[in-house]
Amino acid sequence: MEYTIKENNILLTIPATNAGKFRFKKRKNRLDFGETFSTRECPFDDQTYLEWQIGYDVPIKDVEEGKKGTKLTSKHFIGSNGKTKYPYELSEIFYKAMELEFISIEEVKNLLKEIRGYKSFIDEKAITVEHHSRLTINGINFEETSIKLPTLFMIETLDDTQIEVSIQKQQYASGVQPMVYFCIPFKAFKNSSEIHGKSSVSGDKLVYVINKSNVLNIACMMKVFGMASKRHNHDVVEILIVLLEIISR
Repeated sequence: MEYTIKENNILLTIPATNAGKFRFKKRKNRLDFGETFSTRECPFDDQTYLEWQIGYDVPIKDVEEGKKGTKLTSKHFIGSNGKTKYPYELSEIFYKAMELEFISIEEVKNLLKEIRGYKSFIDEKAITVEHHSRLTINGINFEETSIKLPTLFMIETLDDTQIEVSIQKQQYASGVQPMVYFCIPFKAFKNSSEIHGKSSVSGDKLVYVINKSNVLNIACMMKVFGMASKRHNHDVVEILIVLLEIISR
């Protein structure tokens, strides 16, 4: 993801292909389970949306080693995992919105106060197990159950975008972890008409515009991260403190 400023807008430029934290999917309605498709083989249409596993910080070590980049390197913070970090990605966009006065300093202070006061967290939501029946596959007996890992959809965002929080089992540890995604419908991209009904080719990019009319989406993502878990809450609070310190210089 790259961003530029043009005519008092923040333009996010995203390659029109599946890569890393970007996945293009299709679904019939906003609460469906989306299915990833090959952007080189299948055309973009009105059921298409981008699922972006957006982040908000980066370890200083990754920046120093050239693995990732951020423009906010004047101040750092200590993350909940004890690592020294810089604000990154979502935090950079949020800071740029502060600079352009899409969101006021007072509003950011109020946001910080709100997030700091959260007492309930999404990862505390109960995981349920449904027992079904016994079955035999290739002569081996099994007991079938379903583990229900909830997905929350925040639908009160603007321009038909959506924030999703998916509760997933941790791969290398016990317990669960919340994964936050910013979902952008295809029609919300400024230049979607250029490749509507077509599959993508090398070099195709999509542009999402952030301005004063939809900056609430960015603030809502900060809120959702802040309530995803106590660990996320710690990080978001520290990031907002850092951004307020930088803007006040």
